[in-house]
Amino acid sequence: MYQNKKIAVIIAAAGSGTRMGSGISKQFREISGLPVLVRAVGAFSEHPLVDEVYIVTKEEQREFVLSHMVKKYGLQKVKAVIAGGEQRQDSVYKGINALSQSVDFVLVHDGARPFVSSDIITRTIESLFQHNAVAAAVPVKDTIKTCEEGVFTGTPNRDLLFGVQTPQGFHFSVLKDAIEKANADRFYGTDDAVLVERIGQKVYLVEGNYNNIKITTEEDLIFGQAIAERADKEGGVLLEAIHNQNKFRVGTGYDVHRLVEGRKLILGGVEIPYEKGLLGHSDADVLLHAIMDALLGAATLGDIGRHFPDNDPEYYGVSSLKLLKKVEQAIRERGFSIGNIDATVIAQKPKIAPFLQEMRQKIALTLQIELDCINIKGTTTEQLGFCGRGEGIAAQASVILYR
Repeated sequence: MYQNKKIAVIIAAAGSGTRMGSGISKQFREISGLPVLVRAVGAFSEHPLVDEVYIVTKEEQREFVLSHMVKKYGLQKVKAVIAGGEQRQDSVYKGINALSQSVDFVLVHDGARPFVSSDIITRTIESLFQHNAVAAAVPVKDTIKTCEEGVFTGTPNRDLLFGVQTPQGFHFSVLKDAIEKANADRFYGTDDAVLVERIGQKVYLVEGNYNNIKITTEEDLIFGQAIAERADKEGGVLLEAIHNQNKFRVGTGYDVHRLVEGRKLILGGVEIPYEKGLLGHSDADVLLHAIMDALLGAATLGDIGRHFPDNDPEYYGVSSLKLLKKVEQAIRERGFSIGNIDATVIAQKPKIAPFLQEMRQKIALTLQIELDCINIKGTTTEQLGFCGRGEGIAAQASVILYR
């Protein structure tokens, strides 16, 4: 929300990209290690003034976009991936219909424009406080001529000519009315601005950027690679530095449970013979709880209390291995894999060394990772504190996740 206005973005990415000649849609091609579409969406997802992003793509590509792009790269402002229509105009209209009525401003951007800058986005949004419709554009560099049957017929004044880009921004009702009028008239425009012009609305110019190119041909990919390699700050968000930042995540976890009589002692999914067990709503496996908190923390998914509240009867007495499996599924849905786990059990008694190998095996099997990715240690507090007095057991864990 910016100045009490809700701002949504529609990314038009349902094109086939036939001019690329590679058999791969242009928005899925990579530039310096990142897909074109991820760069385009990332610029808006990272922008502080944008509230929501909606991607419109082909029906058969929706699941791929959701799992291999939105989740994998953590594009958190993406609210939906929508199946597009026959023409770009049809796709944008489907995007419009997916928005809530609370949206005030709508920006439409080509999924094949990966280098839209934060400045262009800001200028587009701020211009909408003065105008109903705006579009990014740059002055043309070449002399433009009209031609008929191979003969030049005119030379328009270059000072009046601009190359129109995206984003194009509109008040929600203006764009919706323009598309519905065009659909009723069976008119298809080359961009959204021309549809708005047809209903008598003026479209105002926002300063664009020559780096804000549209990837259409193989030559565009070469130019795009040069932009990315320069790490031009006008080249959009989610460039290689941010991509590298998102590759690795570190999480830590800590948990404590009281030792009481009449309970089994479960650590790392292994039942350990002892006169007391840990008190808790589930099986109170303090080691697995610390590991789960570390995993959730690294994936920015909260903690185990949020996912498995201790007042929910579903989790009463449940094996923490089952909860660990749910955590594993949650972090993999976010596109993360587990690098390694290092955990420490803090207890005066009992000795856990004879059970460490079995603990590691159960955890590795549950998380579907290699055994040598898991390290578990035991230590005492030299009879100091609640652990030293045998009143409870604590555990701490550190993990690394990567995309």
